Amino acid sequence: MQAIDNFEVSRRAPDFEDFVDMARRHKTWIFGPLWAGIVISTVVAFLWPDTYVSSALIRITSSQVPDRYVQANLNQVLSERISAIAQGVLSRSTLTNIIQTHDLYPRERRRLPMEDIIEQMRNKHIKIGVVNVQQGGKSVGAFPISFQYESRMLAQKVTADIVSRLINENERETIMISQTTTDFLTTEVEKAKQRLDEIEAKLADFKIRNVGTLPDDQGVNFAAMNSLDQRISQLNASISRVNQEKLLMESNLRILREQLAKAMEQAAVVPTDPVKAQMKNEELAQKNREIAAGEQALTQYKEMYTDSHPEIRRIVASLAVLRRQRDELVRLDKEAREEEAHKAAQAEKSKAPRRVQTTKEMQVLDGNIKQMESVIQAKTMELQDLSSEIKRTTQQAQSYQSRITSAPLSSQGYALLNRDYEQAKLTYNSLKMKQDDSARGTAIIRNKQGETLELLDQASLPVTPSEPKRELIVAGGAAIGLLLGFLLVGIREMKDTTLKNLKDVRAYTQLTVLGCVPLLEGDIVVKRRKRVSLLGWSTAIVLGVLVMGGSVAYYFATNS
Repeated sequence: MQAIDNFEVSRRAPDFEDFVDMARRHKTWIFGPLWAGIVISTVVAFLWPDTYVSSALIRITSSQVPDRYVQANLNQVLSERISAIAQGVLSRSTLTNIIQTHDLYPRERRRLPMEDIIEQMRNKHIKIGVVNVQQGGKSVGAFPISFQYESRMLAQKVTADIVSRLINENERETIMISQTTTDFLTTEVEKAKQRLDEIEAKLADFKIRNVGTLPDDQGVNFAAMNSLDQRISQLNASISRVNQEKLLMESNLRILREQLAKAMEQAAVVPTDPVKAQMKNEELAQKNREIAAGEQALTQYKEMYTDSHPEIRRIVASLAVLRRQRDELVRLDKEAREEEAHKAAQAEKSKAPRRVQTTKEMQVLDGNIKQMESVIQAKTMELQDLSSEIKRTTQQAQSYQSRITSAPLSSQGYALLNRDYEQAKLTYNSLKMKQDDSARGTAIIRNKQGETLELLDQASLPVTPSEPKRELIVAGGAAIGLLLGFLLVGIREMKDTTLKNLKDVRAYTQLTVLGCVPLLEGDIVVKRRKRVSLLGWSTAIVLGVLVMGGSVAYYFATNS
């Protein structure tokens, strides 16, 4: 029978007893990595410095004044500005100042550049998030801020510092944005006011240069024209009436003069007597009474009319005539006295004094003539006043007529200026309203009555470190060591092709086993092997315990 070389036999599937036998045979390869994993993970867990996390919660408070009363002059809500403000707080200069102020990362600063430390601090150690918390059944916008560091006291201080800087930066940024908006609107209002003043000046100058010809004045112009036409008609009627009265009075004056001439022809010359002097005195007294009555009437008319009224002018003219007549009577009386004295002296010389004797009829006629002359003179003055007033009224009518004629020429320019004025006024009022609203919004922000950041939870003082999780690290190290031991056992079993027990013999030889001869070893060899194994495990356990104890002692020594 020919032999067959290089034949392969598939391994049989191990059962539970096989796994137990593997564990018994390779217990050193299992517990060795397990113990090494426990020792290494314990050393790593206790040599890993503690990291404490201090956190604070900042709430976004809404404005204390309703928006329907005062509108905020900010272009973003506070929650949208948090990210921008956080970028400023986490800037290189700010973080450098925080590191130097609190003396953070002393070991890292000795071996790393400041940029790397700042980048690590910004990306890993500082956390700024956005959350919603429930307070009183109402959702309030809030966000947490946390900082992790080896020292729990420094972690709390740095967190409080960052929170303070964030709140202060938000307040400063909000006030700056609000004030910038207000200043911009103030500048625009000043420009709009200057523009409005310029247009107002142009409009006022245009009105002055085109007074009476503006479209708004046309109704007044037509009304004034109608009034002036009526006044001219009334003046013409008054002139006709006065002319008729003057002609009638002149005719009566001629009649009175003729009657006086006839009376003087018929009068005889008689010596003067005291009766005539008494009549002259009575006439003078009568003139004085007429002057007093005229002055009283003038006072009454002045209370009702102006000085240019025709009746007042007539009374003034009559008073002037009466005063001249009174002065004339005084002068004539004086001349008569002088003449009588002269004639008396001549009569003494000639012994034959004769003169015309004035009768009562002559005195009455003379008085009527003088009164009629004064009335005619007053009518003449009244005619002059009426003529002057007609001339002035005609000139005024011509002026209004020229205004009405030239009105269409100025209407277009006036309409353009008025349109520019209304537009400028509308722009100014709109900007002024916005400026007032912005100023009120800025005042609210300065008084801290607007939308602000409020510290809801202060920076906490951590009691237990957040990292490392020593229990998990030790458990993970033990699990890794155990898996590594199982992996080594599996590898050794895959490489080992020897027969381990009767099941292997039956499976691989397909023969009936009649008996089993156990492996016989000497007691000395067995004892020596046990001693070596015990010594090795004892040494490993002692070294592991010493290493773990040293790491634990170092941890408590450095954190006490």
